[in-house]
Amino acid sequence: MRIRRALAVAAVAAALSTGVSASPAAAAQSNPSPGEVSAAAWYKTTSLGGPIRKCYAATCDQVIWADAGRTMEWSHNAYNASGNRWYYVHYVDGNGTPYDFYGWIYCGNVTAPC
Repeated sequence: MRIRRALAVAAVAAALSTGVSASPAAAAQSNPSPGEVSAAAWYKTTSLGGPIRKCYAATCDQVIWADAGRTMEWSHNAYNASGNRWYYVHYVDGNGTPYDFYGWIYCGNVTAPC
């Protein structure tokens, strides 16, 4: 499991450092599962309201809706084929029982720099 996690993190870092832009389908397949998410650092941001998606394109399936004013964390960002910046986020939601959600949110839907 550690090797798989290290490989996933290395693949994302390599893609981001080389400026490679993956297709939405490839991005969805390359995301680590929530139990395997590892990041060098998570940064706080606030949602302005919007969908968290399975990959970094508006056509990707929605994971959950992030309510405006809610705090979330992001670990890295990517640009899609249209040149739009997206953040990979960790969002906690739940009514009495917290659930962790991971996915991509468009930079215009958070207070982090766009």
